[in-house]
Amino acid sequence: MVRSDAEIRPVRPEDAADLYEIAMQPAVARTMLFVPSMEFAETEKHVNREDPHRHYLAAVVDGRAVGSVNLSQHTRARLTHSGQIGLMVHEAYGGQGIGTRLMNAALDIADNWLGLKRVELGVFTENSAAIHLYEKLGFEREGIKRRAAFGPAGWQDEIVMARLRDLPERPAPAEPRPRPPRQGPVANLYIRPPHPDDLEDFYALLRHPDVARTTLQMPSQAIWLTRQRLLQPPQGLHRFAALDGERLIGSITLWPYPQPRRAHSAGLGMSVHPDYWGRGVGSALMSAVVDLADNWLNLQRLELEVNTDNPAGVRLYEKFGFVVEGTYRFHAYGGGRWADSYFMARLREDGPGQR
Repeated sequence: MVRSDAEIRPVRPEDAADLYEIAMQPAVARTMLFVPSMEFAETEKHVNREDPHRHYLAAVVDGRAVGSVNLSQHTRARLTHSGQIGLMVHEAYGGQGIGTRLMNAALDIADNWLGLKRVELGVFTENSAAIHLYEKLGFEREGIKRRAAFGPAGWQDEIVMARLRDLPERPAPAEPRPRPPRQGPVANLYIRPPHPDDLEDFYALLRHPDVARTTLQMPSQAIWLTRQRLLQPPQGLHRFAALDGERLIGSITLWPYPQPRRAHSAGLGMSVHPDYWGRGVGSALMSAVVDLADNWLNLQRLELEVNTDNPAGVRLYEKFGFVVEGTYRFHAYGGGRWADSYFMARLREDGPGQR
């Protein structure tokens, strides 16, 4: 049965109680990242968050919200062609077409109002009904994130899916810039946390065109943004800088995920100045962050993204035990080309607290 009487409209503050009830249903919570201790205030805050890049819709039957879909357009300059989507439906209304109607409404916004080329989502491997729905709507599997979350049944793997449309032609990549002659390892290499005095070197690193091309940075990055990133990092971030004497020549960042069911995992990102590529700087930074993750934070999963046309980066990460889990297609634009990106992860063989 398809519920034709369900009204699809933007979420309103008064929907918070209904949406909280849905989120607390065990069958729904297992398919999302909710935990039984989540309080109503968290849902209320989520519903009332002001974000012009989020398109949050509810399905309403007899004045009651029975499902919702959340489409968020990426705000980073090189990712604005894409968005992320999340769906939940009250367990009593499953199989009645509510999910299909919500997804179609969100995809109409993505296609006909935002002009998105890529819409992506994650779904746990055991959620066969949702996977069937997403495939019916044109989503394709791009890979599987192992041990993406922990729940009542133990570790849960997550399928990454995406729907692509109106894809631009891929232009030929720009010619690579000439590289300086290769040199040996950096004699005065030193790894430490970043310091406010590193600002100018940090700025030169992030806005270098070759660094921007292989990350998600922009060569037009303003120094105020770099200063903010260096001096006002989000809480919970862990960072190291690589120095050649007094000069900052590379950096690495580890960010543990805030969701309780993903507390075992963290993402990381790294940049090395092109003058120092192939000189052991990346390996030194990776050694420092892996030691931190294993021996201080007891993390079980580290994950990262790397452009598929960055074979040196892929080799470095594989050396530290990272495995390609899938490919984000048409992930980012920059350096004159559309870049696909591998998502890679490193899993610890021992479980939590077993070291």
